[in-house]
Amino acid sequence: MQHAYRPHSHPTWTVAVVERGAACFSLDATQQRAGQGELFVLEPESVHTGMAAVPEGWAYKVLYIEPRLVHDWDERDSKAPSAVRWVVFRDVALRGALARAHAALACEPAGGLAVEEAVLGAVAALRPHLRPGPPARGRDRAEHASVRRARAHLRERWDRKVTLTELAAVSGLSRFELVRRFREFSGVTPHAYHTNLRVEEARRRLAAGHAPAAVAADCGFADQPHLNRVFKRAVGVSPGRYARA
Repeated sequence: MQHAYRPHSHPTWTVAVVERGAACFSLDATQQRAGQGELFVLEPESVHTGMAAVPEGWAYKVLYIEPRLVHDWDERDSKAPSAVRWVVFRDVALRGALARAHAALACEPAGGLAVEEAVLGAVAALRPHLRPGPPARGRDRAEHASVRRARAHLRERWDRKVTLTELAAVSGLSRFELVRRFREFSGVTPHAYHTNLRVEEARRRLAAGHAPAAVAADCGFADQPHLNRVFKRAVGVSPGRYARA
């Protein structure tokens, strides 16, 4: 693959293994590289890019894991893990668990006992690489209250058009100050954050078997070609191909 991902984030843990070639990506203020056989783990909401690090490109398998599932695996009342101990590393057990999860999903794309057990096996293998506490993403200050209000407003209206003037009024900042502070604390602009929300919901609906045309209409895209452009830029494949996979 030669696709280059623009800065984006996921609400889930991202657990991936590079099967061929090598990838490089920015993660907040750091630069990372993962080669063949290496794993990389990204925290929920961490802003990152992604591109080939070698001329022949790269191929990888990825599993997106809901934060709640990682916490529930412990069956404890302790604080949920929110930080990864290292971004790029090697672990034969986790790599094998990811392969089994993908094999189960290929056999039972609609889910089932085998899929659930395989995914839980991947969570169990991932858990030693996580730690409790605030995410170690280089931003040690509390999120600005205005940004928090703006993010909440966008989450509530993920499928609707939101103007910068409207968002500025909600946050209590000028439009220029809002964009500056939002990027400072979120790593992306308000528009990019809003688009990420729509893409993530589109992924969920496509995986559940919804038709791309219906997903485009339900997720606030102008039409299916608009969904195709935005989705492929963010995910690397078209909505149709993603649904089939």
